[in-house]
Amino acid sequence: MKLAPANGGPSLEADEWAKVPVPAEDGPKLAPLSMLVPVRKRPLPSAEVIGYLRAGARVSRSDKPVTLRECAGGWYAVRPVGFVCVGPEATIKLDNPVARAMDVEPDRQKPMPYKYAFLRAIAPNYLRVPNAEEQETYEARLDRHLRSWKKLHAEWDRLEVGANDVPLDGQGLAKGPTPSAAIPLDESARFGGHGDDHPPWWLAGGRRIPNLSSFKAPAYAVIADRSRRHAGFALIGSFVAGPEAQGRRFAITTDARLLPADKLKPDSGSPFHGDDIRATGLPAAFVYAEAAHYWEVSGGSVSQGEPIAFRSFVPLTGNVRGSGDGRMVETRGGRWLKSSELRTIAKSSTLPSYARKGTKWIDISILNQTLVLWEGDRPVYATLVSTGRDGLGDPTTTHSTPTGLFRIYQKHVTTTMDSSVADHEFELRDVPWVQYFKGGYALHAAYWHDDFGRGRSHGCVNLAPIDARYVFLWSTPSVPEHWHGAYAGEPFEGGTIVSIHP
Repeated sequence: MKLAPANGGPSLEADEWAKVPVPAEDGPKLAPLSMLVPVRKRPLPSAEVIGYLRAGARVSRSDKPVTLRECAGGWYAVRPVGFVCVGPEATIKLDNPVARAMDVEPDRQKPMPYKYAFLRAIAPNYLRVPNAEEQETYEARLDRHLRSWKKLHAEWDRLEVGANDVPLDGQGLAKGPTPSAAIPLDESARFGGHGDDHPPWWLAGGRRIPNLSSFKAPAYAVIADRSRRHAGFALIGSFVAGPEAQGRRFAITTDARLLPADKLKPDSGSPFHGDDIRATGLPAAFVYAEAAHYWEVSGGSVSQGEPIAFRSFVPLTGNVRGSGDGRMVETRGGRWLKSSELRTIAKSSTLPSYARKGTKWIDISILNQTLVLWEGDRPVYATLVSTGRDGLGDPTTTHSTPTGLFRIYQKHVTTTMDSSVADHEFELRDVPWVQYFKGGYALHAAYWHDDFGRGRSHGCVNLAPIDARYVFLWSTPSVPEHWHGAYAGEPFEGGTIVSIHP
C-alpha cells in the first residue's frame, strides 16, 4: 500500500516510513496539548502506539508534515522516531495558549522529577483562581482552617532531607555524604515555584486554559473534582493570589489544576539508596537492625565492636561462623556481623541461561527484600526494596508480588496510581520512574514511605527515588528525551528481564 505525503512529495510504501529522516535536535518543535499524546510507529491513526508525549514538552519535528492522510493538520516525524498528528492534541504553533502555559517538563536529572506534596485536608481542584466567595463555597470550614494555618504553617511546611538533596554523579550514582539537615527552601520553592510569586499570565485577571485533566467538567466550572486527604500530587509552580482571593498561595499541578498550598504538606522522598557493586561484587548485605554492631573475633573470643548504621551496605567475604541465632558473617574488613541483623545477598553458584553477553536483568528476592541489577554474569548495583505486604501469598487474592520471569513492557517517567496498585489509601499522581512488568505490577519510586527492606506494597516493587531513577535509566526500553513514556518492542529495545523469586 502506498501513502501519499503532503505537498506533492513522492509516495512511500507503508514499510518505508521508518526511512523518514530523524528531525534535527535543534530543529523546529512540536508541543503536545494534552496529558497523553500518542507517538505512532507510522503516520496513521490505526498505527501502533510506541510511546507518548505530555503537555509541557517540546519535541523536535520535521520541517513539514510527511502526509495529511486522516490528519487535517498533518503527520509530523518527531525525534528520535515516530509520528504525531497535529490537531486538537498537538501543535506546531508554540504561541498556542496551552503550549505557552504548559512549558514545564519533569526534571529527569533528579530523583524526584517534580516537587511533591500531600493533601492535609479535602480540597477542590480549581480550574482558575477562585475568589473569596467561591473558596467559601467549595471549602468547608475554611475560616477555621486558615486560622490554624497562620499559627502553624512554619511547622506544617517543614521539609526533611530528601532524595533531591543527595548529590549524584553523571551515572546517577550517589556520591558524597547525605546532608544531615534539610536545605532551607522558601515557601515558593517548597510548592514548585521559582521565586516569582505573581500569578502566571494564563491565570491573571480570571483567565484560564482548557481543562487538561481526565476529570470532565463543563467549560464554566470553577473546579474539576475534589481530592481527599492524603492524596499525593506533583507540582510545577506556585503563586500568591490577589486580595480578592484572600491572598492565598496556590500550587499548580501537572495538569494545570490549582490546589490551595495551605492544604498541602510538602514531601521530599527518602534519601536512602543502594550501592554500585561492580568493584566489590557479591556476597554483600544491608544492615537491617536499628542497634547493630560490628563484632571482633580474636582466637576463640568474640567482643562487641563499634555500632553500624541502619541500612548500611557491607561487602562480605562469604566466611561464616556459628549457627542459628549465633550465626555471623565476615565483612571484607575482617570484622563480623550477626546474620539476623542483615538483609543478605548471596553469591549464586549457578546463573540463569540468559546471564550472558552483557544481557541486562533484574533479580528480586521477596524474602530478603533486595534487588540486584546484572549485566550478564556481573552484578552492578544492589539495593533494598519493598515488595507486596503479604509476602509469598497468591497475588490474585492477596497483596503479594508475583514470582516468575517477566520483561519490562512499558515505562513512564511518571504516572498516576490509585490504592488498587500503590500501597496507599488514596490517589497518587505522578508516581516517578514507573516500569510495568506484568499487568498492573510495576517497579516504581515510592516517595510516600521510607520503609525499604520490608514488604508493604499492594504488589508492586517499591524503590527509593534515587534507586528507582537509576534502574529506570539503566533498563530498557529507554524513554527518549522529551517523551513521557515508551513501550518495549520495535522500534525500541526489548524490555529488560525481571526475575522475581522467594
